[in-house]
Amino acid sequence: MKVWMWPKSSKLNFYNDLLTDSLCEAGMDIMDLRHGKLMLKVGQVKSGDIVHIHWMHHAYQNRNLLVFILKSFIFIWTMLYLKLRNVQLVWTIHNLYPHHVKYPRMERFIRTIICRFCNKLIVASESIKRKVMKEFNVPESKLFVVKHGHYLGVYKSKGIDFRLKYNISENAEIYLFLGAIIAYKGVEDLIEAFNTIKTKQTYLIIAGKADSEMESYLQQVKDTRNIILDIRFVPNDEIADLINTVDVMVMPYKEITTSGSAILGLSFQKLIVMPDNDFIHEYFKENMVVHYDPMSENGLGNAMKEALNVKGKQEAPKYDEVLKELEWSAIAQKIKNVYRGG
Repeated sequence: MKVWMWPKSSKLNFYNDLLTDSLCEAGMDIMDLRHGKLMLKVGQVKSGDIVHIHWMHHAYQNRNLLVFILKSFIFIWTMLYLKLRNVQLVWTIHNLYPHHVKYPRMERFIRTIICRFCNKLIVASESIKRKVMKEFNVPESKLFVVKHGHYLGVYKSKGIDFRLKYNISENAEIYLFLGAIIAYKGVEDLIEAFNTIKTKQTYLIIAGKADSEMESYLQQVKDTRNIILDIRFVPNDEIADLINTVDVMVMPYKEITTSGSAILGLSFQKLIVMPDNDFIHEYFKENMVVHYDPMSENGLGNAMKEALNVKGKQEAPKYDEVLKELEWSAIAQKIKNVYRGG
């Protein structure tokens, strides 16, 4: 059984590499379909093969509506051609919609059609499954829940002392926002909340590459006392040391389906602050997450203060139990079973 994975690996996220490696260890033959290569390699895909797609919006989205429609037509035609050749189409729906959508109605229409063409759809939680069924009118029999795997042992320590680098004392308590800084991730709310609760011994690190809109916003922030703005792409070999430096990771996202960043924090056994959502209840146990109502006044700030209190308690959360459920070998076996018929 040959699987054409789109993509097989990624420079931005280890998820695809970990999935591919685990599937190979489970005896699967994984071929690479990089973004934009499906139409070029369609002739190499044989009857009985599997095309497993992860992020497909790159194949059809465009800011020009006419180009969007043309690319969508070509992509759907390609899927139809593969389906007629008895190729199994599998789509892992990581997000209900892409983070940037210029034509919402068109996007919903295209994703509904794609769901109908695919033989099977994989989602990372029961909550996403329910949303996909409702949003794209998908029968439950076509959907399979396979959790997102952990990042244990993926990011290695390089021995960087970030407290020294950022000039933060050893006894200070540190919050961390890590990742791409874009509007939906709520960095504006985070800075505002931190400035209402900060003390001389609390710091906020914001580390990641910002888009032009957020970079402009960060340049205009007036009160940056005890806020470290490390606005750059953080290399993989710095991730472990940075996360190990901090006390709490904060993810005030305005949109959440499955959060790879939250699973990264979980893998490092870090307490997380994030808005209340179904994802939390499916992936985490008690004292691993402090959640809040994003519509509540001072909800984020209060949650950040509470997180330091929770961290100070003696009860050790059951991280081993949770991480065991996210072992890649088990995930590979589940996906293999999906390929073979569910």
